Amino acid sequence: ATSRDFQMLLSLDEACFPPEIAYDSYDLRHMMSRAGAQTLVLEEGGEIRAFLLMDVDRNRKMATLVTLDVHGEHRRKGYASTLLARSEQILFEQGVPIYSLQVDTQNEGAISFYRKNGFEVERLLRKYYPGSRDAWQMVKKLPTSGDK
Repeated sequence: ATSRDFQMLLSLDEACFPPEIAYDSYDLRHMMSRAGAQTLVLEEGGEIRAFLLMDVDRNRKMATLVTLDVHGEHRRKGYASTLLARSEQILFEQGVPIYSLQVDTQNEGAISFYRKNGFEVERLLRKYYPGSRDAWQMVKKLPTSGDK
């Protein structure tokens, strides 16, 4: 992603999540500008159809999937899987074996997607989201270059 993409990414996040969960302009800009932040976009026909934002902490050898957004009209095309696989390849290359995320306990589609992709529920985060919505902390252990 480039700085020119920011407004499109913000609009996409707002379209993908309820207002109490979607990032506002300040928070998304902050998350994208963090030292370990990496934003991957998937384009089709010159248009952004999906994006993934992750926060990588190479010192602690872990990463957090901050958000994975797919335009509503372009879901079920494998875009989320493509972005997730690419992010995991980047983490493998950087020697980061732990990948975590937080997901609304009511978002059954996302929970199912993450489970299918190897994430496991680690714990419940009570009142994680505004409006007292709970989240699941999910974690995936990634292979490292030393794994056989």
